[in-house]
Amino acid sequence: MSDFEAELIHHAAPTLLGRKQSNLFSLPLSLLPKCKEEIALYGKKLAEKGICIVYLYSFKNRVFIMVYRQNAMMRYLRVPHVRDYLISLGYPARIGKKDAMTQTLAHLRKRMQADGDFPHEIGFFLGYPPADVFAFMREKGQNYKCVGFWKVYGDEKRALRIFQCYRDCRDQMMEQVTAGSSILSLLGAA
Repeated sequence: MSDFEAELIHHAAPTLLGRKQSNLFSLPLSLLPKCKEEIALYGKKLAEKGICIVYLYSFKNRVFIMVYRQNAMMRYLRVPHVRDYLISLGYPARIGKKDAMTQTLAHLRKRMQADGDFPHEIGFFLGYPPADVFAFMREKGQNYKCVGFWKVYGDEKRALRIFQCYRDCRDQMMEQVTAGSSILSLLGAA
């Protein structure tokens, strides 16, 4: 298993297995030249399954990579109060439409580069419950009920079940790849 595959499984298994709309992870920038061809190959093969891999941005000697299921992300970004909020931040008016994904992600990249940090709306792109994303912004990251893959302000029991599902995806995929299966074969994209 390559360094990239290990990171892909560890951070993006829920998306690869269809349990989450997207995941974001980073690699040391110094590792990118070694992984570039492999990332391109995975990008091509996963695109056949509606899964995209994009370089989101670089910061502090790390490159941030987003793995996402395009249809799931478009559906989420079309939720009216999410869409309206993102448009108020300058995202394209056609957010959530296939022809606007490149523009939408370019605007997210621009906001990340401008802030030098993750803008709070990143939670929408990662598929976190809208109520939790809005509460995180309102509460300035404080007063949450629990924390796992995100800070939970709403339905704690549901969030804990989801967190366990994500861990199970990662563990199951890692176990199968360690036993000799390829990531692509597990997804039927080999």
